[in-house]
Amino acid sequence: MVKQNLNTESKQANVYYPPQTGDLLEEFERTHPTYKLFKEQGIDKIPDINERGEATTKMGTILNDGLFRGHRRFLNNVDLAKGPIERKVVRMERRRDMNPETHKMQESLVVHVHWVAQDFLGNTIGFDDIKEGMYNKPVMVTEIINGKRHTRYTNWLPVYDIPFTADAVNEALENQINPPELINYFVRFRSHRDDTFTLERFRDSVLQW
Repeated sequence: MVKQNLNTESKQANVYYPPQTGDLLEEFERTHPTYKLFKEQGIDKIPDINERGEATTKMGTILNDGLFRGHRRFLNNVDLAKGPIERKVVRMERRRDMNPETHKMQESLVVHVHWVAQDFLGNTIGFDDIKEGMYNKPVMVTEIINGKRHTRYTNWLPVYDIPFTADAVNEALENQINPPELINYFVRFRSHRDDTFTLERFRDSVLQW
């Protein structure tokens, strides 16, 4: 068992770590890159109606009721008085693809994590769809309508923001509770998929992409 270190300072991925203080939903929205970008683009100010017919915002529909619905349900049920939210790394993904920010090929690390905590009854609860190293960038389009500029949200794109290095792999294995030998090490490039790597080969090999 890997010791859980409650010092959550990180060189690379602390913005993806689970919140541990205060209002968990507020802290999650404050620190996660996707929420920050959606707010910077003003998508949290665009009125919308959710699937239940309730008034919300475009950001609420896309993120709160969509991409991060499971995260929010889990955080609502956590009782920090029973203990912290722990990270459990289950897969490490090494991938090479186009960076939409730089328009250059890059090799990135995505860490697939389960969050584990306790509810107010002391029951263990978990959420298993966390990706560290990937955020959702809103795509905005500006049009000229009747001589005026109008900017609207159209979609989102994934952005991978942890460059792949041995140090990045080692750091991702810190502050988590899963033994490294139980983690799946996975390489992805276009149609190529390989999940037969050991930690050492995954971390230290120079791949011929």
